[in-house]
Amino acid sequence: MRILHTSDLHLGRTLYGAKRDEAFEKLLAWLLNEIKDKNVECLLIAGDVFDSATPSHAAQNLYYDFLCAVKFQTNCRHVVVTSGNHDSASFLNAPQKLLSAMGVVVMGAACADPAQEAFLLKDKNGTPEAVVAAVPYLREADIRTSIEHETDEEKDHQVIEGTRSHYEAVVTAADALRKEALVPDIPLIAAGHLFAASCSCGTEERSLYIGSLGQIPAEVFPETIDYLALGHLHRAQCVAGNESRRYAGSPLALDFGESKNKSVVIVDIEKAGQRPHIELLEVPCFDRLEQVCGTADEILARLSELAAENVPMFCEVVHDQGPYAPRLAEDCRDALGSSPVVLVRVMSRAAAQNRISAADKISDVHTITPKAMFSLRLERSAGDLTEEDRSSLIAAHDEVLFELENEAGTQDAKPASFQSAQAKV
Repeated sequence: MRILHTSDLHLGRTLYGAKRDEAFEKLLAWLLNEIKDKNVECLLIAGDVFDSATPSHAAQNLYYDFLCAVKFQTNCRHVVVTSGNHDSASFLNAPQKLLSAMGVVVMGAACADPAQEAFLLKDKNGTPEAVVAAVPYLREADIRTSIEHETDEEKDHQVIEGTRSHYEAVVTAADALRKEALVPDIPLIAAGHLFAASCSCGTEERSLYIGSLGQIPAEVFPETIDYLALGHLHRAQCVAGNESRRYAGSPLALDFGESKNKSVVIVDIEKAGQRPHIELLEVPCFDRLEQVCGTADEILARLSELAAENVPMFCEVVHDQGPYAPRLAEDCRDALGSSPVVLVRVMSRAAAQNRISAADKISDVHTITPKAMFSLRLERSAGDLTEEDRSSLIAAHDEVLFELENEAGTQDAKPASFQSAQAKV
């Protein structure tokens, strides 16, 4: 059997409000073409079909049009879809009976009886050709019971053991299906959506409980699994060096920090116990993401170069060097002009570095004055301010404090620093 394993489509995902519907449409068209050309017999999507529990109508249309096209325009006999942490289990499960008529297996939520997550796949003649343990994203309530005053270590242990128990039950049920069908040598394929220990995550993966504390060791997955198709981590990688336990990764870069080298997995396997043949199929880039970093001058120079290319792209600016530039966002928009470059975000780490943080020591928080706090803030910006700037800021701050403390005051009553600054003007 030839399987195409992918995950983390995140249909409907935006870049800080900028829609990417065209990129998702091109991605699914490409996937459909590869399913045709590579004679894929089973498509396996391991979670996070949508980016939201309430996907837009555009995202839903893309999903259902794609499933219909796989059914009626290719020779792919099976589609297996399991949920991820971004998906709504009830939303995925709602059209389950209709989709099953097209050979689409959907598993949106963990079943009370794990055996219901095991399926026997048959060819067009009704001959069994594989069994699937379709395990959805497991939420805490699915795998453990909370105990009052429990420690993080106890929670972590319960998550791991609960996950182990669930996978063992589903895989045992899948193994029983092939034995009942008198075909014990057909391969056993499993799916999951979780954070496996020893694997690396990117900037996008959210810090969920099961995605952080509950990192699942490789030995949790039963050895009888011939291929384990995982989702949740957006970087394509194998688990603990085992090529038959893999993350496909997201096929589309979902933010500016993700690697642009994306792939899906083609898996060829015929018999149980047989080592699968793995091929990583590179996914083309369907829209361009550019992150521009540096000083304000370097950023503006680079944006002018991108504008001159006159090519559509999404751009994020990260001001991480040099003094704070309060007009940077406006200057960036001016540099891009009417070019097809879409500026989705301007972020200043230079400003963030100057903020007061937990590292700043204050001897007595109850007695520190606004002036003392402002002085501490100025110390963080000492390298970016001239003495004249510093004096002007102190005068302005003194004026604000005076106005707050005295709703009505005369010029003569204002602070000396403010009067001095006015005299210079």
